[in-house]
Amino acid sequence: MRSIALIILLSMSFQASAEIFRQASVCNESGQMCFYWWPKLQEVSGWSQDIQHSFHYKANAQVPNGFTFVNAETVIYAKAVYKLQRPEIKSIAQFIEQDKTDFLAKDPKLSVSELEELRDRAGRRFAAYRFHPEGSGNWEQAAYSEEKDKDGNEYFLVFVLSSRSESGYNNSINAFKQFIASYE
Repeated sequence: MRSIALIILLSMSFQASAEIFRQASVCNESGQMCFYWWPKLQEVSGWSQDIQHSFHYKANAQVPNGFTFVNAETVIYAKAVYKLQRPEIKSIAQFIEQDKTDFLAKDPKLSVSELEELRDRAGRRFAAYRFHPEGSGNWEQAAYSEEKDKDGNEYFLVFVLSSRSESGYNNSINAFKQFIASYE
């Protein structure tokens, strides 16, 4: 009976709403259950989802056409962080501060600048920050918001543009904004 329930669970793809992709499956590495949650994004001209790396990183990994998440100069990814998995985080402001702390722990020389907020198609506000290196390193922009799906599940949303160069960052900022603006 238990194996039948597991087979049913593994064969199902949970789509709670049009906004968040949800799927559960057995992880290859551990044999335990893995949960995949990420914002569903409309295709932006010249970009496509790298599904293999989306599952690997548990995020909606978008890359310029003809590239993969590994070999692209610039990538965009979007995560939906299930709030019940982060009970110590009580607000979006606290989530953003933790994320900024995590960025700076990886590279203490990063400069962090708050940018003008962005909005999605539904009018939801995204707080935006730019992380840029002093010298070499990745140029990144992160945008943060919250989501509640039709089943009442709550998520922190994080959209990230990451580029190995300043020019790649600058050339992709409009695509990043289009991904956010098309999200519902």
